[in-house]
Amino acid sequence: MARRLVEITIEDRGNQLHVVIEEMPATKLESWVIRALLLVAGAGMEVPDGADLKKAGAFLADKGISALGTIDYEKARPLLDEMLGCCYRKIEKVKERCTPDTVDGYIEDVQTLFKLRMEAVKLNLGFLKAEVENQSGSREKLSTETQ
Repeated sequence: MARRLVEITIEDRGNQLHVVIEEMPATKLESWVIRALLLVAGAGMEVPDGADLKKAGAFLADKGISALGTIDYEKARPLLDEMLGCCYRKIEKVKERCTPDTVDGYIEDVQTLFKLRMEAVKLNLGFLKAEVENQSGSREKLSTETQ
């Protein structure tokens, strides 16, 4: 089974940047979610029950990178870099992984980095948010129908 991919084009100060974003493997994403939740909770932000990774992942998907804004940058940086690592610059048929060491060669605007990371968060965690919303909606509907 192949991981999900999204192709986007971002304007970066007049230059078109073509990017492929690839979903993390399940074990890597699980590790990312747990580490992000531990850091955010450790900084005092209230997070959902960590035992329910769907709700916890949905929380992170909803809050996005801003949830990491509550913690020290040096602690958040590995998580931010991992999301950036889901992104590949695409030139014709060649893909080059985006890393902090390579992006300065082709990205000029800091907003482009934020956009890439947010798109990676959406791809990796967005389905959890939708799944939790669907489950809670179906539970509410079920409870009102039985009354």
